[in-house]
Amino acid sequence: MTDVVRFGLIGAGTIGRVHADNLARRVDGARLVAVADIDRKAAEACAASCGAEAFTSDAELVARPDVDAVAVCTPPETHAGIIEAAAAAGKHIFCEKPLERTLEAADQAIAAAGKAKVKLFVAFNRRFDPHFLHLRDAIQAGRIGRPLLLHFVARDPVASLGNLPRPAGDLFLSTTIHELDFAGYLVGEPVESVYATGGVMKEGATIDDPDTAVTALRFPSGVSATLDNSRLSAHGYDQRIEAYGTAGMITAGNLRGDDTRTIDATGDHRAGAMDFFADRYRESYIAEMAAFARCVLEDTPPPVTPAEARTAQVLAHAAHRSYVEGRVVAVSEFR
Repeated sequence: MTDVVRFGLIGAGTIGRVHADNLARRVDGARLVAVADIDRKAAEACAASCGAEAFTSDAELVARPDVDAVAVCTPPETHAGIIEAAAAAGKHIFCEKPLERTLEAADQAIAAAGKAKVKLFVAFNRRFDPHFLHLRDAIQAGRIGRPLLLHFVARDPVASLGNLPRPAGDLFLSTTIHELDFAGYLVGEPVESVYATGGVMKEGATIDDPDTAVTALRFPSGVSATLDNSRLSAHGYDQRIEAYGTAGMITAGNLRGDDTRTIDATGDHRAGAMDFFADRYRESYIAEMAAFARCVLEDTPPPVTPAEARTAQVLAHAAHRSYVEGRVVAVSEFR
C-alpha cells in the first residue's frame, strides 16, 4: 500500500459524481484513478473531469492492480454483488447506504468482506456533518442533562421525487435510514421498537411507496425519537434536529444559501434552505471519505462498521413493516 489510497469509483450518477469530484480534488490521502458506469457517456464524462480512466465494466475496474479501494455508488440492489467481487480481489470498500435491499444480501456482503479481511465502510454521512456533531458533543457533555426526546426533520425538495416506480420501503431504506442511524448514534443505545405512519401524499402520484412519514423510536432507557421525513418539501432541503433533556434543549437548524438578512417595508427576509443535498452536506461528504482513507492507510477499523450499517438497515425494514401492518414493531423480530 502506498501513502495514498487509489480509488476506483463504480456508479457515475449524482452521488457518484459528488464523491468522484471530492476524491479527485479535496480528500487528503486519496486519489481517483478509475470510474465505471454501465452508461459509457456518464463514465467518460465523470472520468474526464477528474483525470481518471473510464470503464463500462465494474468487474474490469475491480481487477485493476492500481486500484486499492472501490467506492460503490450504484443502486442498492447491486451492492452485494459488487462488494463480493471487490472483496475477492482484495479491495477495500466504501459503499453508499443502504448496504443492500435485503438483509440476506447485506449479510452476504458483510461475510465476503470479513472473509477477505478488507475494510467495509457504509456511508452514513450525517455522522460527519460538523453541525450535527456539535449537537452530539453537547449532548455527550451533559449540556441538556439527561436526554428525553429527540426530533429529526429530513425533507427533500419535491423535485427529487419524480414519478418513477420505487421499491417497497424505499423512503425508509433510502432516506429515513440516515435518521435511524443517527438517532442511535446520539442516544448511544440500541432501538427497542419502531412505529411508522404516513402515505403517498403527492397529488396524482403513481408510486406506491410513501413520500411522507413519521417514524417513532423507543429506546430501552425510555428515550423517544420522532423522525419526520418527506419528499415533498416546497421550501428546499430541510434538515434539522432538536434534542430535549432534563436541563435544557439544543437544536441544529437548516444551513442557508447565505447569511444575509434584509428588513424592509415588506418584511424580514433571509435566504431559504439549500435546494441540493450535495450543497447541504458538502463538508460531511469530504470528511467521511477522508476518514475512510485514513482507516485504510492506518489499518484501523472503519469509522462506521458493517454491524452498525446492518443495524440501521434492520430499523428501516422494521419501519416499513410497521407502516404496512399498522403496528409497533419490536426490533427483536429481526435477526
